[in-house]
Amino acid sequence: MKIARIIGIVLIIVGIAMVATGEFNFKSKEKILDTGEVEINRKETKNVTWPRFTGAIIVVGGIIILLLADKKKKVT
Repeated sequence: MKIARIIGIVLIIVGIAMVATGEFNFKSKEKILDTGEVEINRKETKNVTWPRFTGAIIVVGGIIILLLADKKKKVT
């Protein structure tokens, strides 16, 4: 049951981060042209967004996993 507790805690942390931020940005580098001596690259910033309620759903899922892991631990 230790793995279930770890998964539950990780889900809670990730869910809280998703609710707090709502998005993250990253940069990608794409090679446009490479002809030996000449290299042309394009740097692009990409934005990934998600609805904040998805973070709340993940937090609730983590809490449920923690509760079920504790319940099974007490039964056995």
